[in-house]
Amino acid sequence: MADADASLQQVYMRITQRMQDCQKQLAQIDAQISTNQRETRLAQLTKREIEGLDTSVPLYKSMGKMFIQESKQSLLDDINESAKQAKTLIEALEKKQKFVKRDLEEATGNLRDVIQSAQKTKAK
Repeated sequence: MADADASLQQVYMRITQRMQDCQKQLAQIDAQISTNQRETRLAQLTKREIEGLDTSVPLYKSMGKMFIQESKQSLLDDINESAKQAKTLIEALEKKQKFVKRDLEEATGNLRDVIQSAQKTKAK
């Protein structure tokens, strides 16, 4: 009986640790998704502002601690590329999020099963 209790406790500890890991991963993924969504919105806003400018207006791109003069089209291309990369990363993170959520649901189900089996053995 003591061996059964010890093994159930070990299984319980492993499952709860897995659930905690999944919850941490979900929190990190959510933070990354929101960061990339913010970056996408910022790129859209910047693009809209640049498109409204005349081509004779000098535009500058930040390069570390200095600024380099760039053409309007070059800046727009860079903005489009960064927005595209952010969207691709968001899609990948959302797929990963679904996988981790499924893993968390599975761990939750396993935990329920362990608790129910422990209750059944104690009832006997």
